[in-house]
Amino acid sequence: MDASLSEVQPAARPGLARRVATTAVMLGLVVAAFETTVVTSAMPTLTRELGGQHLYSWVFSAYLFASTVGVLLFGKLADNLGRKPVFSLGMGLFLLGSVLCGMAQSVPALIAFRVIQGLGAGALQPTTMTISADLYTLRERAAVQGVFTGAWGAANVVGPLIGGWLVMHASWRWAFLVNVPVGLLALAMLHASYRDPERRSSRVDVWGPALTGVSLGLLLFALEHGGSSGSRLPFAVAAFVGLVTVARQQRTSPSPLVPLELLRDRTVLAGLFGSLLGGGLLYSSTAFVPLWMTERGGYTPLMAGLALVPLLAGWACGSTFGVRVFMRGGLRASAGGGFTIALLGASLFALGVAHGWGTVATFASLGLLGLGLGPAASTSLIGPQTRAPWHYRGMITSTIYACRMLGGSFTIAAVDLVHGGFSWRFALIAAIAGTGALVLSTLAPGRVVTETGAAAS
Repeated sequence: MDASLSEVQPAARPGLARRVATTAVMLGLVVAAFETTVVTSAMPTLTRELGGQHLYSWVFSAYLFASTVGVLLFGKLADNLGRKPVFSLGMGLFLLGSVLCGMAQSVPALIAFRVIQGLGAGALQPTTMTISADLYTLRERAAVQGVFTGAWGAANVVGPLIGGWLVMHASWRWAFLVNVPVGLLALAMLHASYRDPERRSSRVDVWGPALTGVSLGLLLFALEHGGSSGSRLPFAVAAFVGLVTVARQQRTSPSPLVPLELLRDRTVLAGLFGSLLGGGLLYSSTAFVPLWMTERGGYTPLMAGLALVPLLAGWACGSTFGVRVFMRGGLRASAGGGFTIALLGASLFALGVAHGWGTVATFASLGLLGLGLGPAASTSLIGPQTRAPWHYRGMITSTIYACRMLGGSFTIAAVDLVHGGFSWRFALIAAIAGTGALVLSTLAPGRVVTETGAAAS
């Protein structure tokens, strides 16, 4: 792929309009990040109250899987129909799902409503980052990334604490309902300040995302805990047939999920792989750490939420310096090094769970895990964005987010299948971090390819 990628006219000129638009998409990012973490500390209590503990992993997997499908579909629509309409649709679905989740009377109903919420998040999350990429040049994005990371990190850190507090002093239902006023404010601000850049019209292939979603859904059914051994094999075979069909369909599609010219790029491939494993580490940790705290440690929901603070605060800090490392050493240094730090943190945490280490050591190891995940995940997004032409930027951003959520949904399902206690589950999470460290430290590019045409190694 040609390395000479030119900048386009920003979607809003520097000044009040750009600041308002930036705040709007930041609020959209915050509300999605907040929802991901605020429910984690509430989920053990929620599933017990509604009588669906055996469906615990499904509450997470359904949301993440629906988000993956939403990302694959709406990310393409953002390039063809415009960022603003897709952002609005995504926020509408997300808020509708939030209200319905807050009114749920059973875990199966909650799972169904989480699908609606997840579809909205799938449209919302990549679109916010695509809009921010439209508003700023590459060098400006490197600076503004710290602001977005700080807001995202604050929402993640505060989310588990608020979720635990709501469970203890109000109701778990408010963990969903708090999204509504913030989401409505973000919608109003974006409509008042942002204008969509000119875009070229092209066909939107809905069959690719639909076939991919069905195939991956069948594979998820094959992995989910609680399924009979007799049903797993048919689901797995059907998923394999579906994925083969997707591969053939994509070769002839006029609008593939990811153009072949991008898949030939090492930076893009490394970013996709890093996002897959990074999402797996993040979402599985935030799903099972609170469950371990409440079921085995005997801690309160508030304390279970507090356990995630070091992990998510470390993620935010790591993301900030990870951008600087990426600009100097490429994905090999930022993502490969990040996964190496995450491996150390995850290994120490698994050992702490197995040998009953104290709270301080447990929290410190989670902080180290987050410190490595931050640069690994954030630069796995920024790297491919630097290589994609503007008209593919929404597509590649959505694909990165899809990989992140897909990694989360399948890792949660795989970890839930592990027998032998929580120490073995967390050992599997550490093994995933090790895989990321090994692959990206050896195969990822060692220098940055910028939109101004710097050469890659």
